[in-house]
Amino acid sequence: MERLLRRILVMGFGFILAASCGALFLPIAALADPTMREARFEAAIRGLFVMLDDSGRDGDLAAGVEALGLALWAILVAVCVAPLAFAALVGEIAGARGWSWYAGASGFFAAASPWIARGARAQASGRAPSQMELRIFGLFFLTGALTGFIYWFVAARGDRRSQ
Repeated sequence: MERLLRRILVMGFGFILAASCGALFLPIAALADPTMREARFEAAIRGLFVMLDDSGRDGDLAAGVEALGLALWAILVAVCVAPLAFAALVGEIAGARGWSWYAGASGFFAAASPWIARGARAQASGRAPSQMELRIFGLFFLTGALTGFIYWFVAARGDRRSQ
């Protein structure tokens, strides 16, 4: 029983640490890429002005800030938390102990999250992805792979079920 409680504690700590590192890595990596920085800057400025304009008309600036925070929260959950949770859950049930499982599965599902969301909204298109979409794909994959690797390093690396 003590071993199970210790295992749950280590898994929880590893999950929180990995998701937090991914949440820090994502904006830093996005700002480091010049193409992403330019596109994000333009989109952020445009969105900020739209948010301020709409909030100013309604007289409620807090609603615009809340909507922006909710959008950022949804991106972090879709890229850092949900893919890692899936990879960790399947890895624990299947007894996977290799870093390649945790980094690969988490990275794959993080990178696939925009296409999964697009398919859920029935907006799938037959066109090829643009250069910006491929850069976002790579950024999300790296973020997911980082979170999966950190989780493996903290929670799965030292656990041996045979002991």
